[in-house]
Amino acid sequence: MPPRGQRKGKGGGKKGGTTENAGGSSLHLDTRPVQAEAPKHDIGKETQRLDTEVAKCKAGVAWIDLLEMGDRLKFGVYNDRPENDTETNKLVGSFKSSGIVPMKDTSAIPLILDIKRVKNVKTLGNDFTVPDDVPELQLKDSAKIVVASGQHRLSALRRYYQSLEDEYQALEKKRTKITNLKHPSEEHVQSFNEMRDEMCSIKGVMEGVGKWGVVVYDQDRDVKDLRYERPPSKLWRVRTVHMSDAR
Repeated sequence: MPPRGQRKGKGGGKKGGTTENAGGSSLHLDTRPVQAEAPKHDIGKETQRLDTEVAKCKAGVAWIDLLEMGDRLKFGVYNDRPENDTETNKLVGSFKSSGIVPMKDTSAIPLILDIKRVKNVKTLGNDFTVPDDVPELQLKDSAKIVVASGQHRLSALRRYYQSLEDEYQALEKKRTKITNLKHPSEEHVQSFNEMRDEMCSIKGVMEGVGKWGVVVYDQDRDVKDLRYERPPSKLWRVRTVHMSDAR
């Protein structure tokens, strides 16, 4: 007769096998054919849907002097993203290296307005295809204007304009010093004249730098899920709103 321990071990072996079989039977490999399924959250389709909703309340396009009207713009109603200094500096760098292209859909600033405030609502443009044909926005009052996005563009434009002013004034000081010389050299005269040309170019940029395209939206049009932000792949916080909430 086998020792007591061996008999126990045998029984234990059977029990162990049963547990293993049971464990194996509880696993299930999904061998069904792999089929395409639509994404649960399709950002592309959502963006397109929201763009369609926003387009329903578009009144037209125009331009404003962003530097002159900057203090009248009210941010944070539809987009409460805080201003990021890094992003602003990137835009300033882009303005300096690549220039400013403010009259196009991707850079235009969306304004949410009561259309009754707009003097020239019937002559607003349809798009920015021909920038020179886009009219200046004319308002009947000087009240605040709700803006859906664009705080970084405004901040960057102000910094860029200030940098142009600083550069202009620095050249003006240098020219003044040369003017005060009793006997300016030929080199001084050449530098004086070259700086004048530079100042003319800077002044030319400064005069038109504030002209910026805007898309005017009727705040009284009922629209849900208002969204207007670039780049298109990045939705800002979607809110179910009525345009009248912008009042």
